[in-house]
Amino acid sequence: MKIVIISDIHGNLAALKALPEHNFDELWCMGDLVDYGPNPHEVVEWVKQQAKIAVRGNHDHAAGFSVDPHCSAPFKKLAENTLRFTQAVCTQDDFAYLRSLPVRQEPTIDSTRFYVVHAMPSDPLFGYCPSESERWKQEVAGISADVVLVGHTHTPFVRRESNTTILNPGSLGQPKTGRPNACYAVWEDGRITLNEYEYPVGETVRGIQGMPIPKDEQEALIGLLQTGSLSSERSVKPTV
Repeated sequence: MKIVIISDIHGNLAALKALPEHNFDELWCMGDLVDYGPNPHEVVEWVKQQAKIAVRGNHDHAAGFSVDPHCSAPFKKLAENTLRFTQAVCTQDDFAYLRSLPVRQEPTIDSTRFYVVHAMPSDPLFGYCPSESERWKQEVAGISADVVLVGHTHTPFVRRESNTTILNPGSLGQPKTGRPNACYAVWEDGRITLNEYEYPVGETVRGIQGMPIPKDEQEALIGLLQTGSLSSERSVKPTV
């Protein structure tokens, strides 16, 4: 059984279309289909057709229910303005789909129990828990799962806590690794791999340049795509 795991696409259709995996049994998405990128509608349509399992991220929740995505200072204005863009170009069917996404799923595949959320088990939409946090011990303590799948931080990692493996595939559409490459993971018969690949970043850049948001915000988003980091981030742990 081969499962391709993606997360945090953020309207980046060029990165999504360049996904190099074509032979797999299922594709799972850890949420945040929309905001920041130029093609939220097309991404929602793609995930709707391709993903066997998907959960709702904080940006999906914000777009679907017209609420605040609870982003921290470095991303607050970017999120507000790109949310307005998302709500202008997506359809009512898109919003209905985003609202319908569960905040958690608990599938079992070949005797492996998975626990799937966007952020973290105790706060599936908004909680921010990076790979090195000691909080993961308590996060998985009360969960009967072999593998916990999360996204939200835009950084890939695999961590073992007791009998549970925590897997974050990183961000496909807005990676924060210090590199522009799109990130994803594969679970195949119990074996996990973290992967990344090049995609036509220039295509997404041109799309962002056509978005009706302030020039400085376009430049911040473009810089993040090109470098894998946001220059305005300081020491704060961002909620993205």
